[in-house]
Amino acid sequence: MTGGTTTLAPYSMRKSLLALVVYLGSSLAVYADTLDRPHFQVDGIAIVWSADGDGSTPIVSDFLIDDGATNTDLIAADAHTVITGTLTAAESSFSDGAGAALRIQRIRGGPNQDTLQGDTLTTADDVLTPFELRGNTDVRTLNSNILNSFYVATNVPFNIDVIASTSGDLADLDLIRLRMRVAETGSDDGLSFGTAAQFPHSGASDRAGVQWGSYRRLSRLTAGRDIFRGNRRTADAPGSIADQSVRFDLDYRWNTGNIDLSEGVFDVAADMVYTVYIP
Repeated sequence: MTGGTTTLAPYSMRKSLLALVVYLGSSLAVYADTLDRPHFQVDGIAIVWSADGDGSTPIVSDFLIDDGATNTDLIAADAHTVITGTLTAAESSFSDGAGAALRIQRIRGGPNQDTLQGDTLTTADDVLTPFELRGNTDVRTLNSNILNSFYVATNVPFNIDVIASTSGDLADLDLIRLRMRVAETGSDDGLSFGTAAQFPHSGASDRAGVQWGSYRRLSRLTAGRDIFRGNRRTADAPGSIADQSVRFDLDYRWNTGNIDLSEGVFDVAADMVYTVYIP
């Protein structure tokens, strides 16, 4: 009997303790909530680069963030254009003693001469040789086209608007016309761009998304208007900012063509503002 008592008593205690635990657990339940909501988001980004106001290149001067309500530029400065095909900052005006390139044509007994001597201007550094006149020997300016560019990299579709103004005679803007084209890839002064980019419009051509095909008078742009409408991002594959950038090429043409001496002396300038934004 003693052995039996020794065996049964511990068993009964364990059973009673188990019942107590079950009872307490069902009667004194405790509730606690832990909330966790990880959230990751990348906003629309548009990066514009070319030159800065001091002529340094290549500089990112606009870094736009789209927060869903507005575009915020994280860089206060504005981008300035470069000469197309280079990373040389575009001149905002001709320096003293410089002007459009000249051509002496229909010279007797000799070839034409011009002032395209290492640059696109006529300066005091250019040298002409004596030439014999014919009845139709003439001095003309070379076709006056200014070719400037800027670069854009985005992770979303974007648009570009343009507005033209001048501090001179508004009628001068009738004589200048503008055409835009897009370069998907290239290399300017040793810096490659576009190796991980795509045309920012699904038309996938240098004019897809550009809002007019030929040259448009600047006088028609004084109230501002759209010049490019994209429907996809420039970035097409992983890469650097330059890799994912395309180049926007601006061709300004003096609409009267070659300028004769009868035009006299003149100085015509226009201020062009291009606004890149995420719609």
